Amino acid sequence: ERAGAIPDSVHIQLIAAVLRMSGYIIRTEGILPTYACLGFVLLFLALIINEVFVSAEAEEAPPTASPLQRHLRPAVAVTIGWCALYYSFLQGQAAAAFWIHKKRREAGNKEKAGHDKDKALEFASVKYPGRPNTQGLIFVMDRSVGNLLEQTPPFLVAVWLHALAASPNEAAFFGWIWLLLRAAYPVAFAHPSMPRALWGVQRSLGVSWVSLITWPSYAVIWRLLYGAARGRSV
Repeated sequence: ERAGAIPDSVHIQLIAAVLRMSGYIIRTEGILPTYACLGFVLLFLALIINEVFVSAEAEEAPPTASPLQRHLRPAVAVTIGWCALYYSFLQGQAAAAFWIHKKRREAGNKEKAGHDKDKALEFASVKYPGRPNTQGLIFVMDRSVGNLLEQTPPFLVAVWLHALAASPNEAAFFGWIWLLLRAAYPVAFAHPSMPRALWGVQRSLGVSWVSLITWPSYAVIWRLLYGAARGRSV
C-alpha cells in the first residue's frame, strides 16, 4: 500500500455510516417534509448571506419601486427569513414524525413475530401523542384549527408584505385562493374514514392526501413573498 493511503476498512466504515444516515435522509416515507426542511434551511442561510455579504446598493431595485418600497426592502428581507425558518421547523417536525413512526412500526413488527399483525401502529398516534383517540370528527376539527393557526402567521405576513411592496390586488387574489384551500383541509385530513387500501397507497408514496391542500398553500405564500421581495407583480 502507498504511504498515507486510507485503509479499505476505513472506506467501508464511511460507506456504512453514509448508508445509515441515508435511512433518515433518503427514504420514501416522509420524503417531502424531509427535503422541504432542508430546502427551507438553505433558503434561510442564503438570505442571511445575501444580507450580510451583498451590498444593498449593488442590488438593482425595480424601476417602478416607490420610495416606500425601497425603504421597506430590508424589513421585507428579514421577514421572509423568518418565514423560511418557521417552515424549516414545521417541516422538520413533520419529517421526524414519519421517521419515528417507521422506526416504531418496524420494531413492533419484530416483537410481534407473527402475532396481532392486524393491530397496526397509527401514524396519527405518533405525530399527535397523548390523545386517547386519533379518529373521529373532534380530532379532524382539532387538527383543522391547529393547522390553520400554524399557517396563519406566514399567510398574513405574505399578504401584507405583497400588498405594501408589490400589488394589493394581486395579494387579495392569491389570498382568496389560500383561504379556499384552507376551507378544504378538514375533508382532506379525514383519513380515518378512508379505506385501508387508500391509506396504504398514501403511506407507500410517503405523502399524505392532505398534502394536496398544504403544498399548494405553501406555494401561494411563497409566491406572495417572492413578489414582495422583487417589489413588483411577477
